[in-house]
Amino acid sequence: MPMALEQLAPIRAALLARRAALPPPLAARRAGFEAQMAALSLPAEMQARTVALSPTQDGLIVRLPESAADRMILWVHGGAFVLGSPASYRDFAIRLCRASGCPVLLPDYRLAPEHIFPAARDDVLAALDWLEGNGLPMSQVAIGGDSAGANLALAAVQVRLFEGRPVPVACHFVSPYLDLTHSGKSIAMRADRDPFVDPAGMAATAATYAGEAPVEDARVSPLFGAVKGLPRVLIQVGADEVLFDDAWRLAQRIWTEGGNALFQEWVGMIHVWPLFAASVDEGQWAIAQAGAFLKSALLGDSPAAV
Repeated sequence: MPMALEQLAPIRAALLARRAALPPPLAARRAGFEAQMAALSLPAEMQARTVALSPTQDGLIVRLPESAADRMILWVHGGAFVLGSPASYRDFAIRLCRASGCPVLLPDYRLAPEHIFPAARDDVLAALDWLEGNGLPMSQVAIGGDSAGANLALAAVQVRLFEGRPVPVACHFVSPYLDLTHSGKSIAMRADRDPFVDPAGMAATAATYAGEAPVEDARVSPLFGAVKGLPRVLIQVGADEVLFDDAWRLAQRIWTEGGNALFQEWVGMIHVWPLFAASVDEGQWAIAQAGAFLKSALLGDSPAAV
């Protein structure tokens, strides 16, 4: 067995065991995820600063001493719209920061079911507004997200396109969850290969976020929204994901519209595998390639510093 698959084997086993057990209450799921991610070792040189993005929303800026002062990556964390936080994404953010040379802003967006659509998407829009208000033009900003976070990031960019406002210079999506109607064929075809996302629970996940909004609404399922005018996009997805077709169809739509999309299929990898970069080599390799992509896209001079 290749080394990376050996490294992934215990993670697969743990995910399958969790799926077989009775689902814990949401509060326990949230606490368990935060505790799991808090156990990851962070570099001593990491700098983290909390900022107020709006009267009701904070964000966390993660950087290294050598990070650029005039560029920013806005990363929208995943978690099925119901869990995750800036604190739990510090390990991923500092790895992306090191790979790209740019600081990373993690917005603490509102979670479902307490806050349904469009609350989380609007919080991402507020984070983009905050960056502009603090002197960073969109030409010095990239945006990305994993899983549900990719949904929110793409939806926010589409709002700006619709309004005729500047959009970030690049997008980076990992294992994107973009179609809440679940029409992708990979959901059924790869169900026995994906230990992370259980198709049986996907309808409930979509309903929890969408609330009264139809799941086919492009604002909820941004796969169906406008892609013409998007900046350059990097899409990374594991070959074993039930959400594979969400990623693939987005790339195809961008290409059809004459846009610039780089699509990476990672053989043997599962949903959001870069989160396991501390123990799975492919996770760190994916972050390294994403960092190079983002660093290239963000080249340029700006006097702003955030």
